[in-house]
Amino acid sequence: MERLSTTFFCLLLAVASGRACNAPFQEVGDSCYYIETELKVGWSEARAFCQSMGGYELGDLAVFSSCDAFTVFAGYLGFNAAADSAFWVGAHTEFVVNSWRWVDGTVLPTGVPFWAYRQGDNKEQDCAAMDSSSFFQLSDFACDEPKPFVCQVPKYSHGRDTREAVRPVTLDCPADSVQVGEFCYWFSDTIKTWDEAENYCRNNFQENLGELFSPASCEEFTKMAHHLEVAERDKSHWVGAADATGNQEWYWVSGDPVPGGPPFWATNEPDDHFNSNYCGMMSSYRRFYLADERCTSSHYFICKLHTV
Repeated sequence: MERLSTTFFCLLLAVASGRACNAPFQEVGDSCYYIETELKVGWSEARAFCQSMGGYELGDLAVFSSCDAFTVFAGYLGFNAAADSAFWVGAHTEFVVNSWRWVDGTVLPTGVPFWAYRQGDNKEQDCAAMDSSSFFQLSDFACDEPKPFVCQVPKYSHGRDTREAVRPVTLDCPADSVQVGEFCYWFSDTIKTWDEAENYCRNNFQENLGELFSPASCEEFTKMAHHLEVAERDKSHWVGAADATGNQEWYWVSGDPVPGGPPFWATNEPDDHFNSNYCGMMSSYRRFYLADERCTSSHYFICKLHTV
Protein backbone atom coordinates (compact mmCIF):
# COMPACT_ATOMS: atom_id res chain seq x y z
CA MET A 1 0.00 0.00 0.00
CA GLU A 2 2.86 2.37 0.76
CA ARG A 3 4.26 1.81 -2.73
CA LEU A 4 0.87 2.50 -4.33
CA SER A 5 0.36 5.68 -2.32
CA THR A 6 3.84 6.95 -3.16
CA THR A 7 3.34 6.25 -6.86
CA PHE A 8 -0.02 7.99 -6.93
CA PHE A 9 1.47 11.00 -5.11
CA CYS A 10 4.22 11.19 -7.72
CA LEU A 11 1.60 11.11 -10.48
CA LEU A 12 -0.19 14.04 -8.86
CA LEU A 13 3.11 15.91 -8.76
CA ALA A 14 3.54 15.24 -12.46
CA VAL A 15 0.16 16.84 -13.14
CA ALA A 16 0.93 19.84 -10.90
CA SER A 17 4.30 20.42 -12.53
CA GLY A 18 2.96 20.14 -16.07
CA ARG A 19 4.95 17.02 -16.92
CA ALA A 20 3.14 14.54 -19.13
CA CYS A 21 4.86 11.43 -17.69
CA ASN A 22 6.40 10.76 -14.32
CA ALA A 23 9.53 8.64 -13.83
CA PRO A 24 10.07 5.76 -14.37
CA PHE A 25 7.49 6.17 -17.14
CA GLN A 26 8.64 7.89 -20.30
CA GLU A 27 6.70 9.64 -23.01
CA VAL A 28 6.50 7.90 -26.37
CA GLY A 29 3.96 9.37 -28.75
CA ASP A 30 0.73 10.11 -26.92
CA SER A 31 1.18 7.93 -23.84
CA CYS A 32 3.50 7.05 -20.95
CA TYR A 33 5.31 3.71 -20.91
CA TYR A 34 7.65 1.80 -18.64
CA ILE A 35 9.72 -0.85 -20.41
CA GLU A 36 10.87 -3.61 -18.05
CA THR A 37 13.88 -5.37 -19.55
CA GLU A 38 15.47 -7.24 -16.62
CA LEU A 39 12.49 -9.01 -15.02
CA LYS A 40 11.02 -11.82 -17.10
CA VAL A 41 7.68 -13.24 -15.95
CA GLY A 42 4.45 -14.70 -17.31
CA TRP A 43 1.73 -12.49 -18.73
CA SER A 44 -0.46 -12.43 -15.59
CA GLU A 45 2.51 -11.61 -13.36
CA ALA A 46 3.54 -8.84 -15.74
CA ARG A 47 0.06 -7.37 -15.59
CA ALA A 48 -0.01 -7.45 -11.77
CA PHE A 49 3.38 -5.68 -11.72
CA CYS A 50 2.10 -2.93 -14.06
CA GLN A 51 -1.05 -2.44 -12.03
CA SER A 52 0.98 -2.06 -8.86
CA MET A 53 3.18 0.57 -10.54
CA GLY A 54 0.29 2.74 -11.71
CA GLY A 55 -1.49 3.10 -8.40
CA TYR A 56 -5.23 3.32 -7.94
CA GLU A 57 -5.79 1.07 -10.97
CA LEU A 58 -4.24 3.60 -13.35
CA GLY A 59 -1.46 1.30 -14.52
CA ASP A 60 -1.70 -1.78 -16.72
CA LEU A 61 0.04 -3.61 -19.53
CA ALA A 62 0.32 -1.40 -22.60
CA VAL A 63 -2.71 -0.96 -24.84
CA PHE A 64 -2.61 0.67 -28.28
CA SER A 65 -5.85 2.34 -29.30
CA SER A 66 -4.73 3.25 -32.80
CA CYS A 67 -2.48 2.08 -35.58
CA ASP A 68 -0.41 5.25 -35.30
CA ALA A 69 0.23 4.77 -31.57
CA PHE A 70 1.29 1.17 -32.17
CA THR A 71 3.54 2.07 -35.09
CA VAL A 72 5.29 4.83 -33.15
CA PHE A 73 5.98 2.51 -30.22
CA ALA A 74 7.12 -0.35 -32.47
CA GLY A 75 9.61 2.07 -34.03
CA TYR A 76 10.76 3.14 -30.58
CA LEU A 77 11.43 -0.49 -29.62
CA GLY A 78 13.22 -1.02 -32.91
CA PHE A 79 15.74 1.66 -31.95
CA ASN A 80 16.04 0.88 -28.25
CA ALA A 81 15.25 -2.77 -27.52
CA ALA A 82 17.69 -5.64 -27.69
CA ALA A 83 17.67 -8.01 -30.63
CA ASP A 84 15.79 -11.29 -30.13
CA SER A 85 13.42 -9.75 -27.61
CA ALA A 86 9.67 -9.90 -27.13
CA PHE A 87 7.66 -7.80 -24.66
CA TRP A 88 4.31 -8.69 -23.13
CA VAL A 89 1.61 -6.08 -23.81
CA GLY A 90 -2.03 -5.94 -22.78
CA ALA A 91 -3.54 -8.29 -25.37
CA HIS A 92 -5.03 -11.67 -24.62
CA THR A 93 -7.78 -14.06 -25.69
CA GLU A 94 -10.17 -15.93 -23.44
CA PHE A 95 -12.42 -18.94 -24.07
CA VAL A 96 -12.38 -18.73 -27.87
CA VAL A 97 -9.32 -19.08 -30.12
CA ASN A 98 -8.63 -15.98 -32.22
CA SER A 99 -10.97 -13.76 -30.18
CA TRP A 100 -8.56 -11.12 -28.93
CA ARG A 101 -9.08 -8.13 -26.66
CA TRP A 102 -6.95 -5.46 -25.07
CA VAL A 103 -7.03 -5.39 -21.29
CA ASP A 104 -9.27 -2.29 -21.42
CA GLY A 105 -11.94 -4.50 -23.01
CA THR A 106 -11.71 -3.24 -26.58
CA VAL A 107 -11.62 -5.73 -29.44
CA LEU A 108 -8.25 -6.46 -31.06
CA PRO A 109 -8.73 -7.82 -34.59
CA THR A 110 -6.04 -10.08 -35.99
CA GLY A 111 -4.16 -9.21 -39.16
CA VAL A 112 -3.39 -5.61 -40.21
CA PRO A 113 -2.11 -3.43 -38.56
CA PHE A 114 -1.04 -4.97 -35.25
CA TRP A 115 -0.19 -8.62 -35.91
CA ALA A 116 2.58 -10.40 -37.73
CA TYR A 117 0.68 -12.02 -40.58
CA ARG A 118 1.02 -15.63 -39.36
CA GLN A 119 0.12 -14.84 -35.78
CA GLY A 120 -3.02 -14.58 -33.67
CA ASP A 121 -4.74 -17.93 -34.23
CA ASN A 122 -2.51 -20.51 -32.56
CA LYS A 123 -4.11 -22.81 -30.01
CA GLU A 124 -2.98 -22.53 -26.38
CA GLN A 125 -1.12 -19.31 -27.17
CA ASP A 126 -3.50 -16.85 -25.58
CA CYS A 127 -1.29 -13.85 -24.77
CA ALA A 128 0.47 -11.40 -27.08
CA ALA A 129 3.92 -9.83 -27.12
CA MET A 130 5.62 -7.31 -29.41
CA ASP A 131 8.27 -9.48 -31.05
CA SER A 132 11.54 -8.25 -32.57
CA SER A 133 11.49 -11.13 -35.08
CA SER A 134 8.52 -9.45 -36.78
CA PHE A 135 9.69 -5.83 -36.36
CA PHE A 136 7.76 -5.69 -33.07
CA GLN A 137 4.40 -6.55 -34.51
CA LEU A 138 2.34 -8.80 -32.24
CA SER A 139 2.92 -12.52 -31.93
CA ASP A 140 0.98 -14.96 -29.76
CA PHE A 141 2.65 -17.01 -27.03
CA ALA A 142 1.71 -19.31 -24.16
CA CYS A 143 0.83 -16.99 -21.28
CA ASP A 144 3.20 -18.64 -18.81
CA GLU A 145 6.32 -17.99 -20.91
CA PRO A 146 8.68 -15.63 -19.05
CA LYS A 147 9.18 -12.37 -20.92
CA PRO A 148 9.96 -8.71 -20.23
CA PHE A 149 6.99 -6.39 -20.57
CA VAL A 150 5.65 -2.88 -21.20
CA CYS A 151 3.54 -0.98 -18.66
CA GLN A 152 1.41 2.07 -19.39
CA VAL A 153 -0.25 4.91 -17.48
CA PRO A 154 -2.32 7.80 -18.87
CA LYS A 155 -0.57 10.86 -20.16
CA TYR A 156 -1.63 13.95 -18.26
CA SER A 157 -2.47 17.23 -19.93
CA HIS A 158 -3.76 20.55 -18.62
CA GLY A 159 -5.32 21.51 -21.93
CA ARG A 160 -8.92 20.72 -22.76
CA ASP A 161 -9.45 18.38 -25.69
CA THR A 162 -11.73 20.31 -28.03
CA ARG A 163 -11.63 17.83 -30.89
CA GLU A 164 -15.01 16.71 -32.19
CA ALA A 165 -15.82 13.19 -33.20
CA VAL A 166 -15.66 12.72 -36.97
CA ARG A 167 -18.93 11.36 -38.29
CA PRO A 168 -18.81 8.96 -41.22
CA VAL A 169 -19.99 10.40 -44.52
CA THR A 170 -21.81 8.32 -47.12
CA LEU A 171 -20.30 8.99 -50.53
CA ASP A 172 -22.04 8.83 -53.90
CA CYS A 173 -19.48 6.52 -55.47
CA PRO A 174 -19.32 6.12 -59.28
CA ALA A 175 -20.86 3.04 -60.82
CA ASP A 176 -19.13 -0.24 -59.97
CA SER A 177 -16.99 1.38 -57.27
CA VAL A 178 -17.59 0.95 -53.54
CA GLN A 179 -16.97 3.01 -50.44
CA VAL A 180 -14.47 1.67 -47.91
CA GLY A 181 -13.96 4.09 -45.04
CA GLU A 182 -13.77 7.64 -46.38
CA PHE A 183 -12.99 6.96 -50.05
CA CYS A 184 -14.43 5.24 -53.10
CA TYR A 185 -12.44 2.43 -54.72
CA TRP A 186 -12.75 0.38 -57.86
CA PHE A 187 -11.67 -3.28 -57.70
CA SER A 188 -10.62 -4.97 -60.94
CA ASP A 189 -12.00 -8.29 -62.09
CA THR A 190 -9.12 -8.89 -64.51
CA ILE A 191 -5.37 -9.05 -64.01
CA LYS A 192 -2.79 -6.65 -65.42
CA THR A 193 0.87 -5.75 -64.96
CA TRP A 194 1.58 -2.92 -62.51
CA ASP A 195 2.13 -0.32 -65.26
CA GLU A 196 -1.03 -1.41 -67.05
CA ALA A 197 -2.97 -1.20 -63.79
CA GLU A 198 -1.71 2.29 -62.99
CA ASN A 199 -2.51 3.51 -66.52
CA TYR A 200 -5.98 2.00 -66.28
CA CYS A 201 -6.75 3.81 -63.02
CA ARG A 202 -5.58 7.16 -64.37
CA ASN A 203 -7.14 6.88 -67.85
CA ASN A 204 -10.49 5.39 -66.90
CA PHE A 205 -11.12 7.53 -63.84
CA GLN A 206 -9.75 10.88 -64.95
CA GLU A 207 -12.77 12.76 -63.62
CA ASN A 208 -12.18 11.19 -60.21
CA LEU A 209 -8.38 11.72 -60.20
CA GLY A 210 -7.95 7.97 -60.12
CA GLU A 211 -4.69 6.24 -59.27
CA LEU A 212 -3.55 2.91 -57.87
CA PHE A 213 -4.47 2.68 -54.20
CA SER A 214 -2.04 4.73 -52.10
CA PRO A 215 -3.21 5.05 -48.48
CA ALA A 216 -2.88 8.46 -46.89
CA SER A 217 -2.81 6.92 -43.41
CA CYS A 218 -2.37 3.71 -41.50
CA GLU A 219 -6.11 3.77 -40.77
CA GLU A 220 -6.97 3.84 -44.47
CA PHE A 221 -4.62 0.92 -45.14
CA THR A 222 -6.13 -1.04 -42.24
CA LYS A 223 -9.70 -0.55 -43.48
CA MET A 224 -8.70 -1.74 -46.93
CA ALA A 225 -6.94 -4.83 -45.58
CA HIS A 226 -9.98 -5.79 -43.51
CA HIS A 227 -12.25 -5.24 -46.53
CA LEU A 228 -10.06 -7.49 -48.67
CA GLU A 229 -10.05 -10.23 -46.04
CA VAL A 230 -13.84 -10.32 -46.15
CA ALA A 231 -14.59 -9.58 -49.81
CA GLU A 232 -11.49 -10.61 -51.80
CA ARG A 233 -9.99 -13.34 -49.68
CA ASP A 234 -8.18 -15.28 -52.41
CA LYS A 235 -6.92 -12.36 -54.51
CA SER A 236 -3.74 -10.34 -54.21
CA HIS A 237 -3.98 -6.78 -55.54
CA TRP A 238 -1.51 -4.32 -57.00
CA VAL A 239 -1.39 -1.05 -55.09
CA GLY A 240 0.44 2.19 -55.79
CA ALA A 241 3.80 1.29 -54.27
CA ALA A 242 6.92 0.88 -56.38
CA ASP A 243 10.69 0.64 -56.11
CA ALA A 244 11.18 2.45 -59.39
CA THR A 245 14.95 2.97 -59.03
CA GLY A 246 15.77 -0.64 -58.15
CA ASN A 247 17.61 0.56 -55.03
CA GLN A 248 14.88 -0.30 -52.51
CA GLU A 249 13.62 3.26 -52.41
CA TRP A 250 9.89 2.72 -52.17
CA TYR A 251 7.30 5.40 -52.93
CA TRP A 252 3.55 5.58 -53.29
CA VAL A 253 2.33 6.92 -56.62
CA SER A 254 1.07 9.90 -54.60
CA GLY A 255 4.76 10.83 -54.15
CA ASP A 256 5.02 9.94 -50.45
CA PRO A 257 7.68 7.45 -49.28
CA VAL A 258 6.56 3.99 -48.17
CA PRO A 259 8.18 3.39 -44.75
CA GLY A 260 9.63 -0.03 -44.05
CA GLY A 261 8.24 -2.39 -41.42
CA PRO A 262 4.97 -1.68 -39.59
CA PRO A 263 2.29 -0.88 -40.42
CA PHE A 264 2.41 -1.66 -44.14
CA TRP A 265 4.83 -4.50 -44.85
CA ALA A 266 4.62 -8.19 -44.06
CA THR A 267 7.50 -9.56 -42.01
CA ASN A 268 10.73 -9.74 -44.06
CA GLU A 269 9.20 -7.74 -46.90
CA PRO A 270 10.21 -6.16 -49.18
CA ASP A 271 12.79 -8.79 -50.11
CA ASP A 272 13.49 -7.69 -53.67
CA HIS A 273 17.00 -7.58 -55.07
CA PHE A 274 18.88 -4.46 -56.03
CA ASN A 275 18.95 -3.31 -59.65
CA SER A 276 15.52 -4.78 -60.40
CA ASN A 277 12.14 -3.07 -60.62
CA TYR A 278 9.63 -4.36 -58.09
CA CYS A 279 6.16 -3.14 -57.19
CA GLY A 280 3.92 -3.54 -54.18
CA MET A 281 0.82 -5.66 -53.77
CA MET A 282 -1.52 -6.40 -50.88
CA SER A 283 -0.88 -10.13 -50.64
CA SER A 284 -3.64 -12.60 -49.82
CA TYR A 285 -0.87 -14.97 -48.65
CA ARG A 286 0.25 -12.42 -46.03
CA ARG A 287 -3.14 -11.31 -44.72
CA PHE A 288 -3.03 -8.33 -47.08
CA TYR A 289 0.12 -6.76 -45.77
CA LEU A 290 2.38 -5.48 -48.54
CA ALA A 291 4.74 -7.79 -50.39
CA ASP A 292 6.95 -7.03 -53.35
CA GLU A 293 6.59 -8.60 -56.79
CA ARG A 294 8.14 -8.04 -60.20
CA CYS A 295 6.21 -5.24 -61.84
CA THR A 296 5.81 -7.32 -65.01
CA SER A 297 3.74 -9.95 -63.15
CA SER A 298 -0.02 -9.75 -63.53
CA HIS A 299 -2.46 -9.28 -60.62
CA TYR A 300 -5.79 -7.78 -59.77
CA PHE A 301 -5.60 -4.15 -58.67
CA ILE A 302 -7.36 -1.35 -56.77
CA CYS A 303 -8.05 2.14 -58.08
CA LYS A 304 -8.51 4.92 -55.54
CA LEU A 305 -10.91 7.70 -56.54
CA HIS A 306 -10.11 11.07 -55.02
CA THR A 307 -13.25 12.94 -56.10
CA VAL A 308 -16.86 11.77 -56.45
